[in-house]
Amino acid sequence: MKSVGYYPGCSQGCSAREYDLSVRALAAAMQIDLREIPDWVCCGGSSAHAIHHTAAFALAADSLVKARRAGMERVLAPCAMCYSRLATAVHDAKSNPAMAKAAGEVLAPAEEVDIARLQVMSVLNWLESLPRGELARRIVRPLKGLKVACYYGCLLVRPPQVTGVKNVEAPRNMEALVGELGAQPVRWSMATECCGACFSLSCKPVVQRQGRQILEAARSSQANVIVLACPMCHSNLDMRQAEFAAGGQTIPVLYVTQLIGLAMGMSPEALHFAGHFVDVEPVLTAAGQGVSHDA
Repeated sequence: MKSVGYYPGCSQGCSAREYDLSVRALAAAMQIDLREIPDWVCCGGSSAHAIHHTAAFALAADSLVKARRAGMERVLAPCAMCYSRLATAVHDAKSNPAMAKAAGEVLAPAEEVDIARLQVMSVLNWLESLPRGELARRIVRPLKGLKVACYYGCLLVRPPQVTGVKNVEAPRNMEALVGELGAQPVRWSMATECCGACFSLSCKPVVQRQGRQILEAARSSQANVIVLACPMCHSNLDMRQAEFAAGGQTIPVLYVTQLIGLAMGMSPEALHFAGHFVDVEPVLTAAGQGVSHDA
């Protein structure tokens, strides 16, 4: 069985539990062992890095040091914010050795731990690293007729010096995965726009404006579902959708791992569809993808 380090982050065990369950179910189906980093800590996302750069580095580096001590070479961080913070720490360790050394003297005083050699992967990185055809050969329920708006948000592709993404304004990685599932990715205008989730408490009007624009763009593209890979974006667009929609038509919001699991024949229970605020099954049924609860 292949092994990959796993950083669940704070949200995977609570507000994004359906994401965690679908990632684990997908890994199990592909016989991949997700090894959780021992005693990992919060990545400091959405707060620490805005206050103190070195402290933000140390928070992320603490978990990366533990991953290296456990013999891990690759770490999957499904949350886009966690991925961004951990990948940024690796980037900083490479570009600023002095800061990395100073933090390392505190985090790992008994040994030298080189986190710069660690590979941090987003869910998209992880899926793309699979052998060619690995997903395609496991699809038992092609999602024909389903139109998908692939939503990247801010952190899966930016900044390019950290993510390595070449076309940050028009990435097509998720669209390629969706196409493999038999679904139709749509062209739309808000794929890489911020949803405003970080301003949920400090500037609610911004959040309302961004969320409404994203939903309107998805509906205008004739999409049946929005697919993403960020717990903050999902919480914002799914939980607040009744507020954004203002009485208009809602649209389900799925994690990309849930969509893949669906195409692989997994049940709604295994993918935790019941954890969504906007009901998922009616739209999938309307698109010709009635879901069996027996898988």
